Amino acid sequence: MSLVGTSTYNPTSQVSSYGTTSLWIGFAFTVFASLVFFFLSYVRNVKPEARLTYYLVTLINAITALAYLIMAFGDVTIYAHGVGTTRAFEWVRYAAWALVAPVTVWILGLLSGAHWVDLIWVSFATIISVGALFAAAISTGFNATWPLFAFGIFAGIPVAIALVFTFRRAAYKVHPEIGKLYDVVGFGSLIAYVAYAITWGVSEGGFVTTVDQEIIIYTVLDIFTKVVFGFVLIWSREAIARYGTFLGHINTGVDFDFPIARSTYTSSAANYATEPSPAVVLGEHRDLAFAQLHTATNTGLTTKSA
Repeated sequence: MSLVGTSTYNPTSQVSSYGTTSLWIGFAFTVFASLVFFFLSYVRNVKPEARLTYYLVTLINAITALAYLIMAFGDVTIYAHGVGTTRAFEWVRYAAWALVAPVTVWILGLLSGAHWVDLIWVSFATIISVGALFAAAISTGFNATWPLFAFGIFAGIPVAIALVFTFRRAAYKVHPEIGKLYDVVGFGSLIAYVAYAITWGVSEGGFVTTVDQEIIIYTVLDIFTKVVFGFVLIWSREAIARYGTFLGHINTGVDFDFPIARSTYTSSAANYATEPSPAVVLGEHRDLAFAQLHTATNTGLTTKSA
């Protein structure tokens, strides 16, 4: 049984000025973050493997900014079909999710030092999950929405396992400070993904919210998972490299990757990225060789004598 031809149009299902304003706000936040991360990716004097994180957080914000720009400029809606009614939704959002979700879990995997096999597996799982949600939104099959939604949630189980266990375990094997940072961004991302699923259920799935309310909620979640996520990740990793902890406390150990004496003695790392130090290539991450050695031998950090 199909609902095509029998559905009634819901007048509250179109985007109004409130929704459009929210789209422009989302664009402003994500394009600003894209420009900041793009700039930092060139001015930071870091190793290529550390620079990759800058590139990836720039990418997820730039993709999201493009999606918001497209949605704000024109009518790119298609219709979700419910029992006896239809409701517009922004299909561009799903295209952005399909690109951004695997890149985001890849960033978390790189932070944690997870194996590339896990990264590929979890990345594909995110794409399948987004695809199932899109199918659930547009399907005109009889009662097809919720089985397809359930399939999308099931496809997200490997992502949840990776975020809660696999990636977290790998992060703590690198070093406790990396593990603590992962707890912040990893569990924060997981909570946000649950919020996305709930929002989908009451919007495209259950038709409880209006399109404007849906857009506003998604905009807040996107700012949290792209802009805030990127800034926390970049600055916290930099704090680990400079000070030894992601909270920024000064580190005076000899086995950390910031060989700038002025930063150590003044508790200021303002010149961390630009001050020349030809003898050592600066890194955005703690020296992994030392960190892994400490972990393997169950020894403490080597510090300078007073």
